[in-house]
Amino acid sequence: MEHRALGDTDLRPSLLGLGTSRLTSVSSGLSRRTALDLVSAAADLGINFIDTADIYGQGDSEVVIGEAIRGRRDRFIVATKAGYRFGRTGGMLKMAKPLLKRVLRPFRHARTWVATVRTNAETTNAIAQDFSPGYLVTAIDASLRRLRTDYLDILYLHEPPALFDLSDELRAAMEQIRRAGKVRYFGIAAAHDESVERVRRDPLLRVAQTEVHPWCPAASQSALPAAGKGVVVHRVFAHGEEQRLDEFARRYAITPRQAILGYVAQQPFVSSILTGTTNVGHLRENIASVVSTRNIPFKELAERCPG
Repeated sequence: MEHRALGDTDLRPSLLGLGTSRLTSVSSGLSRRTALDLVSAAADLGINFIDTADIYGQGDSEVVIGEAIRGRRDRFIVATKAGYRFGRTGGMLKMAKPLLKRVLRPFRHARTWVATVRTNAETTNAIAQDFSPGYLVTAIDASLRRLRTDYLDILYLHEPPALFDLSDELRAAMEQIRRAGKVRYFGIAAAHDESVERVRRDPLLRVAQTEVHPWCPAASQSALPAAGKGVVVHRVFAHGEEQRLDEFARRYAITPRQAILGYVAQQPFVSSILTGTTNVGHLRENIASVVSTRNIPFKELAERCPG
């Protein structure tokens, strides 16, 4: 497994990282044992970068990761996110989760319904954003307990709004957290180009987690390494396929998913690509895709990118 520099930090994540948004969710249908085995299999395959968030699985994702890396914490780069808190509806779902997992596990369509509820969580008041200094301190301490560690390699502010800016109070709290050794590096899991640009400009923010695709210009992302910032790619398959990509994939006898993964892997500004999966076989396929597409001229695909 290839490892790359993450900006000018001292972290060298594996090119493919393990995304865990579905690791312990009701919609995944995974047992706890299977979730633990998936993390261990990723490590055996050379993946040293694990990404989670305090809201994934209502906190259970962090618990499983903490259990899986116990006794070998120094082998992993662990990143989590904070900035969402559970509302009343979310709290009720969290309490009901163990029962829901048992009841819904055999029913695929029921799990699809739960996934839809999760996607619309913010509009249904199940979760709400909170970037106040007090909440950030509380959230980080809770994540450290669940992960069974005394430090986080990366803490992302979780999808702040486009016009969000760090207040003096929040900045002071983050500096204090860093000096206390609880977080080594801060970043933003970006939902907007403005957040990527904020990472580029702000010396306190060292990593941007963002999207990169063959069909979207990456000028803001590609400028980050020159500022010493790292680029971690998420939602790599989120936007499906399109005709231009299909034609390119057929020309080189690869699948569209291989083309997407291969394209992103060839971008020199990309430090790591998060691939969220609940299946070890898919994890192996993703690794094989990166290796098998190394010699494909993805520059041609980028040159045909509209805009």
